[in-house]
Amino acid sequence: MKKALVELAHRLAQHPLSFHYLRKLPELGYSATKTRLRVLLERLSPQRVLDAGCGTGEFAHLFNPAGYVGIDIHAGYVRLARRMNSSHHFESADFITWEGGGERFDLVLINGVLHHLGDPDARALLETALHHTAPGGTLLLVEDVRLPNAPFGTELIHWLDEGEFIRTPEAWRELVETLIPIEQGETFRSGLCAYYWMLCRIP
Repeated sequence: MKKALVELAHRLAQHPLSFHYLRKLPELGYSATKTRLRVLLERLSPQRVLDAGCGTGEFAHLFNPAGYVGIDIHAGYVRLARRMNSSHHFESADFITWEGGGERFDLVLINGVLHHLGDPDARALLETALHHTAPGGTLLLVEDVRLPNAPFGTELIHWLDEGEFIRTPEAWRELVETLIPIEQGETFRSGLCAYYWMLCRIP
């Protein structure tokens, strides 16, 4: 049964429209994550934002389109993102090799990407993100987290997720802080999903 559910979830994830709408259900429209992001944006007021691993552009509307760039390796997701956020700029590219014209951003957001990567690839992606973050800027990481005594619904979402590297808070800190200190690290819930919020300041 579990295997069949996982295979179904993976098939649906390959179709941008089904992924976009079905993924919202367990998170109640991502309301908790969006609320946290809005509070952060009010405090920081970043002019230039890089959304690395933007998917279907679910969070793009939170950012000023004049200063927003969304990157995702899945071309189908990017096409849907462009249709749904026509004023924003999206590119289909491998973030690790994306040059971005040498521009640096006030805020780089990586949301739900690193838990798909083992430690070496995750570090490479983090190094790339730091390269694209302006001095004095902010790197924000929001990742699925494994917590003790998690409710069944949370565990079910983890089973269905394609990410094979959902880490504990301690493991996330160990991974990230080999490259940069985490100024603010805390868990929160978004519907059935549990996340670890990691805010890093660039010197």
